[in-house]
Amino acid sequence: MDQNKAMLWFYEQGYSITGDERGLIDEYRCYVREFREDDGVPEGFKALLFNRYMKMSFSVVDSIPDFKAFYEEYYG
Repeated sequence: MDQNKAMLWFYEQGYSITGDERGLIDEYRCYVREFREDDGVPEGFKALLFNRYMKMSFSVVDSIPDFKAFYEEYYG
């Protein structure tokens, strides 16, 4: 199985259990708020994915275009 697909499945499982209740991803919502609003994916889950995607990045702003391309590949 593709490692990225396995990772995304793992995050989807965790999100389906806890949802937004922990509030750990609120600070990342502003980066995904208006991104692909029509795709049916909860904003909180997109914020979680962005948080995980940019974990190793030096700059949040620089990670946004790469994250969007990654997201489009798997959820677009």
